[in-house]
Amino acid sequence: GARIAVADGPAGTAQVAAFERDRRELVRRGLGLGGAVVAGSAIPLLLAVRNAFAGSDTDSALLERAITLERIAVLAYDTILGRELLDERLERQVQALRGHEQQHADVLTKALTDLDGTPPPAPSGVPDVDRVVRGLGDVRTQADVLSFAIELETAAVAAYHDAQARFVEAKLLQTGASIMASEGQHLVVLRRAARKDPVPNAFETGAR
Repeated sequence: GARIAVADGPAGTAQVAAFERDRRELVRRGLGLGGAVVAGSAIPLLLAVRNAFAGSDTDSALLERAITLERIAVLAYDTILGRELLDERLERQVQALRGHEQQHADVLTKALTDLDGTPPPAPSGVPDVDRVVRGLGDVRTQADVLSFAIELETAAVAAYHDAQARFVEAKLLQTGASIMASEGQHLVVLRRAARKDPVPNAFETGAR
C-alpha cells in the first residue's frame, strides 16, 4: 500500500512501527475505532465526539486540542475525588487515572512548547467538561462515577484515533498512539470496577 509521508521520514520508521504496535493492541482488546471495532453501545457517544480535533490541520493545533482534552479529564477526576463518593479501592484507582491524565498533559505541553507553541488556557469548571461528556454535575453515587468515567475515557480514545490521521511528525504519531492505548487501559479498569465485561462485544464499524 501507499506509504505515508511524515516529517521524520516515511512510515516504516521505528516511531511509526511503535504506533502500529499500540494500535493493533488496542484493536485486539476490542477498543479500536475507525474501521476497527467498538462496543455497539458506544456508537452514539463516538459520533458526538469524533470531531474533537476537527479543523486542526497542524501539529501545534492538534496538540492544543489534546492538551485541553487531558486537562478536562484531570478536572473531571479532581471533581469526582472531591465529592468523596468512592470506596477506598476505587478512589485509589481514580487517583491513578487522574495522575496518568496529568502526565499526558505534561508530555503534550512539552511537545507543543518544543514547536514554539503556547499552551491553551486551562479549563475551569463543569461546563468545560460538558463540552466533551455531559453529566459530571449530576454524579451522585459511585455507579454514576463509573458510568461517567467510562464515557469520558471512550471519548478520549475516539478523539485520539482521529488525531492519529492528522499528525505529521512521526514522534507525535507515537505519542498519540501511546496515550490512546493508555486511555484504552483506563477503560478496562473502569469497566471491571463496574462489573462489566472489560472487553465489550465487538461491533464492526467499517471496512478493514
